[in-house]
Amino acid sequence: MKRLVGLILAFAVVALVFQPVGATGSKGGSNYYHPYPYGLKPGDIVIGHNPVSSIIIPGYWTHTGMIAYYDYYANDWVVVEAWDNPSAVRLVYLSDFMRRYDTLAVLRVNTNDYVRQNAVYFALQQLGKPYDWGWYTKQVYGDSYYCSELVWAAYKAVGGPDIDDHPGFYLKYLYGVAPQEVYDDDDTYVIYYHSA
Repeated sequence: MKRLVGLILAFAVVALVFQPVGATGSKGGSNYYHPYPYGLKPGDIVIGHNPVSSIIIPGYWTHTGMIAYYDYYANDWVVVEAWDNPSAVRLVYLSDFMRRYDTLAVLRVNTNDYVRQNAVYFALQQLGKPYDWGWYTKQVYGDSYYCSELVWAAYKAVGGPDIDDHPGFYLKYLYGVAPQEVYDDDDTYVIYYHSA
């Protein structure tokens, strides 16, 4: 039954994502329509800085999420993220995600669209899982996830690049993967950056 639900969700995402709507003049050559001034693709990583969270989270960046698909009814992109309140992996609109941060960047993982889309499928299969408070470690197949662990695990699970800048032990981040490490990794690059 769980596998059937996963397949239905995957087909629904494919139907939403691959509708033939073109964009013109978008940075990065995206084939997807979007209401923002930059081209997005499913699998892109949104990353934000919140000065309050930066007190406890090492590095400048404090939160990550992954672009999942475009919601044509809401005219907005949907982000899958691991959020500590209500303690679950969930979906939010990109416009709501953006409002939480004084600085925001969108990263693209240096891989192909097939890997990016499969990373999205993996992340969507984690919906409803609880938040992982064990920031000092990471796991690909877990019962819970923190934000940067989820996006890192999604790419690792589908054979994509390791987007942890320090994949082993690093004193600042221990064995975990912080949002800053995702930003700094050589396999990600910035396609959009905005600071208020």
